Amino acid sequence: MFKLSKSKYTRFCQCPKMVWLDKNKPYLAAEDEALKRRFEEGNEVGDLAMGLLGDYVEVTTLHGDGSLNIPAMLAKTREKVAAGERNICEASFQAKNCFCAVDILHPEGDGYAIYEVKSSTHTSEVYLLDVAFQKWVVEQAGLKVTGAYVVHIDDGYLRKGEIDIHKLFKIEDVLNSIQPYYDDVEGNVARAREYMRQIEEPEMKLGCQCNNPYACAYWHHCSRNLPSPSVFDLYRMSFERACEYYDGGIVTFEDCLRGGIKLTERQSTQIKYALDDLPTFVDKAGVKKFLESLWYPLYFLDFETFQTCLPPYDGLKPFQQVPFQYSLHYIAGANEELRHREFLADENCDPRRALAQRLCEDIPSGACVLAYNKAFECTRITELAKTFPDLADKLMHICGNIRDLLDVFQGGFVYDRAMGGSFSIKSVLPAMFPDDPNLNYHNLEDVHNGSEAMDAYLRLKKSGGEERKKIRENLLKYCKLDTLAMVKLWEKLKELTL
Repeated sequence: MFKLSKSKYTRFCQCPKMVWLDKNKPYLAAEDEALKRRFEEGNEVGDLAMGLLGDYVEVTTLHGDGSLNIPAMLAKTREKVAAGERNICEASFQAKNCFCAVDILHPEGDGYAIYEVKSSTHTSEVYLLDVAFQKWVVEQAGLKVTGAYVVHIDDGYLRKGEIDIHKLFKIEDVLNSIQPYYDDVEGNVARAREYMRQIEEPEMKLGCQCNNPYACAYWHHCSRNLPSPSVFDLYRMSFERACEYYDGGIVTFEDCLRGGIKLTERQSTQIKYALDDLPTFVDKAGVKKFLESLWYPLYFLDFETFQTCLPPYDGLKPFQQVPFQYSLHYIAGANEELRHREFLADENCDPRRALAQRLCEDIPSGACVLAYNKAFECTRITELAKTFPDLADKLMHICGNIRDLLDVFQGGFVYDRAMGGSFSIKSVLPAMFPDDPNLNYHNLEDVHNGSEAMDAYLRLKKSGGEERKKIRENLLKYCKLDTLAMVKLWEKLKELTL
């Protein structure tokens, strides 16, 4: 018989079909390495929070294959409750074919309080669903629940020395907030049992549940019959608004025009070029004005960063972006040779100081620096300047000389239908150079985007020998392509003004 855990329950509340696919066709889910990393981070946060209320016992028990030994965990929980333990971590309960492991079970009044630990910086509706389900299961198993709390990260916490868990975490009382969700648990559990009895794949219309509260791994499967392009592909169209149009029968770009929906100038351009198969649009005057704002020596800069919920070094806040790598292509003057410099930090120490120093050495005073979406690079450099006052003048001088290549495309000076309404470099580059394998991110190994670069860098600490060497090589190749892409786009812009 199908058993419902707290994760399955919250997924069912988001979209019943998601849980049906988890059980019957999990191979259809898109792989998400970032999701795996977030899961690992969540476990680290949970382990750290165990001592939040004082001494504790943990009942987690595993089989030889690493899976949870639920019968043993249930038995240990009963034993620890009977013994009067004050804090039982992963306290396990089962009732009516539902199971939950409470992060921290703590005596409160004439009953027990349940504490749910999250690696985010706020309490959201899905967490209330989670805690409501746990309260229901614990009560069905025979314990009285007198308190319910969500423990989450304080985004204002600044690390100084060892992490202080009493400052890192905030504890939010949600006992009253979960009541509406608690009232629905029994009905939802019954509905889930009935739904999961279906043999054939259920029908489920696309809707907001596909992306709220989490993006569904089965989106490509469930949306496979959508025309391409569709209303979901419109530039800066919110998923919720796209769903509203979809529900109203506005699906294709033709529907968008016939339906008379309100479109931005960029969206109108996107639709026009897609439907009429128009050639690349170039505003030569606009492009020329941008190019004239640049000067030699010209440096093309791109950072790679990581962020973790637990700040790994002093002076960092949770989820703060930490630059660990950069690539620099540069040209000293007109008709000069293109050259390249790069930096990739040692993964075993705080990378910021070494990166900031090298950046100051690699970019000469007065150089023009070109970035793609310069707000990101400027923010990182400003943060470094605040962290290292002795380097601040040089860093801020570099920051002041940064120009943004994104402005050309986002400003509408160049547009090609192959961009699909997106102005990210991952969309613009293949549109401008559709047949160049050396400029194809898909031809890279392991690291194809910023998220994968972050995951790769964080894996380095657990790697050694040839594996470590290979990861570092792939990181360097990826970041180098980012700045080479900017060089090629700059050269293309010069051609387009001829």
